[in-house]
Amino acid sequence: MMYGEVGRLADEAIRLSIRQAENAALLAVAVQYAWLDLYLESYRVTGAAMHAKLGQQARTRRLIQRGVSPIIAAQELHIV
Repeated sequence: MMYGEVGRLADEAIRLSIRQAENAALLAVAVQYAWLDLYLESYRVTGAAMHAKLGQQARTRRLIQRGVSPIIAAQELHIV
């Protein structure tokens, strides 16, 4: 009877170790995803800022082509 109980406890200890290793691996993957999301968020913000800047430059160029002085066109005024 004693040997059977020790064997069962040994099996349970092995299953617990495997479960802990699986949880550690899942935690590592979750941390990597969170880090990647934070890393890519800075690129998204930078891309949006660059897009806004390019849009402003395009609007300024169009105003200058329509005859508005460059100084006034660069003031981000909207002419209707």
